[in-house]
Amino acid sequence: MVKYSLHLFLGCIIFSVPMVNADNSRIYFNGQDLFLNGLNLAWQYFANDIGPSSYSPDLAHFETVFSQLEAHGANCMRLWLHTNGAHTPAWNGFTVTGPGTNTISDLEAILDLAWEHNIALMLCLWSFDMLRESYGTTITDRSMAILTNPSYRQSYINNSLIPMVTALRGHPAILAWEIFNEPEGMSYEFGWSGIRRVSMTNIQAFVNLCAGAIHRADPAVRVTNGCWDMQAGTDVDGHTNYYTDSRLIAAGNDPDGTLDFYCIHYYDWAKDSHSPFLHPASYWGLDKPLVIAEFYPNCAYCTSASYETLYQNGYAGALAWSWTDTVPHSQMLDHILAVSSAHRDDILIYKEGAPVPPVCTITWPLDQIRIPANATLIIRADATDTYGAIEKVEFFQGTVKLGEITQAPYELTWSDIPEGTYVLSAKAANSSGLLGISAAVTLIAGGSANPQITRYEAENAIYSGAISVQSSANASGGKYLNMTKPGVITWDISVPFAGSYDLVFGYNLHYDTPKTQYLKINDNPSFEVEFTAAQTGTWLEKTIPVYLNAGSNQIKIESYWGWMFFDYIQIESLALCAEGDLNLDCQVNMNDLLILAAGWLNPYDLKDLADLSKDWNF
Repeated sequence: MVKYSLHLFLGCIIFSVPMVNADNSRIYFNGQDLFLNGLNLAWQYFANDIGPSSYSPDLAHFETVFSQLEAHGANCMRLWLHTNGAHTPAWNGFTVTGPGTNTISDLEAILDLAWEHNIALMLCLWSFDMLRESYGTTITDRSMAILTNPSYRQSYINNSLIPMVTALRGHPAILAWEIFNEPEGMSYEFGWSGIRRVSMTNIQAFVNLCAGAIHRADPAVRVTNGCWDMQAGTDVDGHTNYYTDSRLIAAGNDPDGTLDFYCIHYYDWAKDSHSPFLHPASYWGLDKPLVIAEFYPNCAYCTSASYETLYQNGYAGALAWSWTDTVPHSQMLDHILAVSSAHRDDILIYKEGAPVPPVCTITWPLDQIRIPANATLIIRADATDTYGAIEKVEFFQGTVKLGEITQAPYELTWSDIPEGTYVLSAKAANSSGLLGISAAVTLIAGGSANPQITRYEAENAIYSGAISVQSSANASGGKYLNMTKPGVITWDISVPFAGSYDLVFGYNLHYDTPKTQYLKINDNPSFEVEFTAAQTGTWLEKTIPVYLNAGSNQIKIESYWGWMFFDYIQIESLALCAEGDLNLDCQVNMNDLLILAAGWLNPYDLKDLADLSKDWNF
């Protein structure tokens, strides 16, 4: 394999750096610290995708899978090789004589195709299926031999494993060699019905010796193992991690035979106590990155965004099961696309000159915006692409496609929206067929308003003049400002978008009623605000509709007539429509319209809000 000699030479130099991220949440690959984002194929033809078979390799099928993975922002796929040993490696009785005819060239062709699509492969050598009794004694007897007999085991390592690793050494698409898929299933300690058994010590020795051989044949490549459940992969909660460095070396005596990262599987039968969706990666007390390498994305103890949950919980990767199984491809691909779009730099494999997915963002509506029921809304998205052109933007409500736009501006009108809560997203496709999906936006149609409330205590504001901080058990936060004259209180606040907000003052007219002070919002002229009380000495609130800019704003109270106490100000967003969408994207009712207009035109300049309805022809 001369084409990889350069990779080998470079590997001897550059891979002296650590192969994993120090925080144990990423896998080092392609010069990047990656969150593994992909799925299991795991085969097209069980145990028959490479080697002496009329089926192998089905490159048309692999092209279909790899192109869809690339389009949705995946970076890896798990592929099974020998599996049960029915077709590879080559056998003479219980002795392994070679990898098998065409095994290496078939695997190389698959790897080449994967790398064309920026996909790395985790190559799983064996599965517990090697001792499944239904496959007959020919298969299980020789599998038992290489698992338990040192001579036969070494024939596999010397005549099949090392030649495969050496021939493919330096191939850029090899993410890792994986020794076993769920070997616990063929163990006395954990085994399943219909499977012949060996001890976990036999399994540990096999992992140790194979891992050591791989590390020496290709010092730059990673090695892992697919553990069936946390029961065999952690020391917490009374379990035993059979795959620590010390336990593997003790079983096989090869100091090089350790794992570079852990792969553990999760299914519903393990329930909540073993769920990675309910526990952070740190909970398991492991010293290496942990990839959840098999799971159903819609499992009972998963979340609606299972890949994103694993990312947030500090795991190093998520690979759902499986393309060949019953889980719909679209379900897995949607999860892959969502987490890739949200965390591009942690996921995408970057190669110089290679196309990357577009970036898509919903610009309107903002998250948690409320509109009246049966209104009409224009959904707006922004889509950009670095290397190609945007071909279309699709708009979705949940999984329901609302429509698509093929040229900018990417705007879609959604009419007569029934009362309810909706999750909107947009998906952009570029000329390379790659996709990018926006973050989800929640839209609320109809129902009662539920304002977003942010409180700013007066004692934390900037104040000057004849003002002092006083204490009261009945005041918010236990303190308030006693304003006499002269005095100025200044609050610096921030809001997410420009529009109408309710400004609420918490106050107490301890001295007399009414009291009048100056209010100034940003650079607008000051105006008078009157504070009243039916009875002095009580804590009250006064609400004023104001217009605020997106981002930073300054609210200032200056003493004018009379002394009083200020407790806090509170900003309440009506969560209706932001500036620029009035009478266009949101058809709000008259009361909402007047509230919004009051904020935009500054309420202290309006003499009669009723005149507004005449100007706008309502």
